[in-house]
Amino acid sequence: MYLFNRGILLIGLIVFVQVELFAQNYLILQKGANQKSRISYEVGDELIYLQKGNDYYIRDFIREIDKDYIALRENVLSLKQIEAIDIRYKDERNQTLANLTMLPFAGAGLLLVAGGINSLADDGSLQYSSGVLTTAAALIGSGFILKSLRYKKFKVGGKRKIMVVRENELE
Repeated sequence: MYLFNRGILLIGLIVFVQVELFAQNYLILQKGANQKSRISYEVGDELIYLQKGNDYYIRDFIREIDKDYIALRENVLSLKQIEAIDIRYKDERNQTLANLTMLPFAGAGLLLVAGGINSLADDGSLQYSSGVLTTAAALIGSGFILKSLRYKKFKVGGKRKIMVVRENELE
């Protein structure tokens, strides 16, 4: 009977620990009420942040997320201490913009190669017409403009909020 009671206690403890492990907190960056464009961080993710009072960004990994603080590998932060977060590599929209940025650059390169091959076939020498050079320059310029449209920082304040949400509240 004593062994049976210990077994029941052990199973109950394991179930309790598993429920706590599955109830994970997430760090959410959200602008206004739009839930489509929010960015979430979880334990183990890399966080690049600007702490109030500093003029440089710090790169660290999240160890624990609580309602009041974030425990990082080398620091413990209150949510109020975070001034901005670098989201260049975290925001999914940046991946789409990065792919769109490569298209004009690739198009310009392809246009220059095709213009060079045509001039070699026609004249036997490498020459570019002004139309090919102008179009290639316009494509390269549009690539740089698209590159500058990427989201870089999430500055906290106003409509932009940092929240801690439990996993069951996330959906």
